[in-house]
Amino acid sequence: MAEYTFLTEAMAALMRYYSIPGCAIAVIHGGNGHMFSFGFRNIETKEPFTPDTINSIGSCTKSMTAYAVMRLAERGLVDIDEPVSRYVPEFTLYDATASRQVTLRDMLCHRTGLGGHDGTWPDNGISRSQFLKRLRYMEPNAPFRAIAQYSNVMYAAIGGITEVITGKLWEDILREEIFEPLGMTRTYCLMDEAAAQDNCAMPHWWNNGLQVIPRWNIDMAGPCGSIMSTAADMSQWLSFHIQGGQWQGKQLLSTDAFAMMHTPQIAMEYPHLQGGRSLGYGLGWRVLDYHGHVVQQHTGKIEGYSAFQFYEESTGSGAVFLQNLHAPDNPFIFAVQGLLLDYFLDRPAFDWAGYYMPGGEHAPEDMYHTLEFDCMPERAVAGTKPSHALSAYVGTYYNEAYGKFCIGLNEENLELSERDVRHLPMSHFQYDTFKVEHVKEDTDLYTIPLTFFDEPQGQVGGFALRMEPKVSDIIFKKYK
Repeated sequence: MAEYTFLTEAMAALMRYYSIPGCAIAVIHGGNGHMFSFGFRNIETKEPFTPDTINSIGSCTKSMTAYAVMRLAERGLVDIDEPVSRYVPEFTLYDATASRQVTLRDMLCHRTGLGGHDGTWPDNGISRSQFLKRLRYMEPNAPFRAIAQYSNVMYAAIGGITEVITGKLWEDILREEIFEPLGMTRTYCLMDEAAAQDNCAMPHWWNNGLQVIPRWNIDMAGPCGSIMSTAADMSQWLSFHIQGGQWQGKQLLSTDAFAMMHTPQIAMEYPHLQGGRSLGYGLGWRVLDYHGHVVQQHTGKIEGYSAFQFYEESTGSGAVFLQNLHAPDNPFIFAVQGLLLDYFLDRPAFDWAGYYMPGGEHAPEDMYHTLEFDCMPERAVAGTKPSHALSAYVGTYYNEAYGKFCIGLNEENLELSERDVRHLPMSHFQYDTFKVEHVKEDTDLYTIPLTFFDEPQGQVGGFALRMEPKVSDIIFKKYK
């Protein structure tokens, strides 16, 4: 479509610069929808990425989880301002005050005092209701209701709470409340269901070259980010919000409840388009001021995938786009958003693509590694060695919040397996401390110290792992 040449040309340039394998975008403007797609859903097979290609939407899932909670509230099944313990009596957090007072509203807008702990939720060996029992062991890093701290943990827990309240699985709630009413026929909550469909994108990452990587199954923690969908289906979801909660002439969510979802509940800073200003976090939506215009938006990414949804309220215009590369995604999504917002608002054209491409023919290598962090001490104590033979450290270790981690021995080197993330290399650092590389915290990768400790009898009793940099080291005890 000729009027969108400015968009398609810029997207093609940005995708070349950042080596984004494939992308599809749905644009809604003036009551009309337009679809565009680029590149491949799999660089090895060269199959095209289309508006019907299934791709992860990552944390855009949170807006759907929040909507489902609001629907349950309208039916009288839950009050988002009542303590969660009223509905789940055994619900307990680390902080006693938060345990007594925390509500679904607190959890939906990230003000529980619990930040991080992203190593706890990629565990498909437990149910969502079982995950709720782990919350009491997760140390907070801020006072209850003091600040906003983005929390995948709390959204995973919200799914467990809705399951306890309704007796239904979270994925069934979303199918009944969202997918079926809006005709989203190619949207799935569970990885295996999505992967079994035709035209499902493979995830990719860049490390001195573009590579296909395995899909990462986070079904248990689905409410924070597991949904797989298409640009075509997501345009239905976005259109529903642009229409203020209406679909085919019917108000599916009351105007008051809909407005509440999109009203900032707490101040929160987050990465956003240059020229914008964060207004805070609503219920599953980030709210932005762009030159005096209110923009509702949310980013989403899990390993190998990213997504972005946004709309501008006064013009009733917006877009959603899905890509099969997760880092760096912000320069791409903000460049495309800037182009579209200026077009929707009839602002002077600006070279957003040029602004978000630092220079050269291709993005520099270090831009692809901004989610990798080295938390090791600067230097080790020279001349030290472990207290035991390496075989003594081999075994299964357990933490009440994080579950089971395993230490193995590969020839003469120890390895850490954190559930499905297996065989992470460990190298001796000093005394009984080892360096572990590529420990996974959501899409972040950490290089961190792991320090073994002994029981009074002199046997290996467990280890301390700097799994969550915001709190004390996480203690794992060795199974006898």
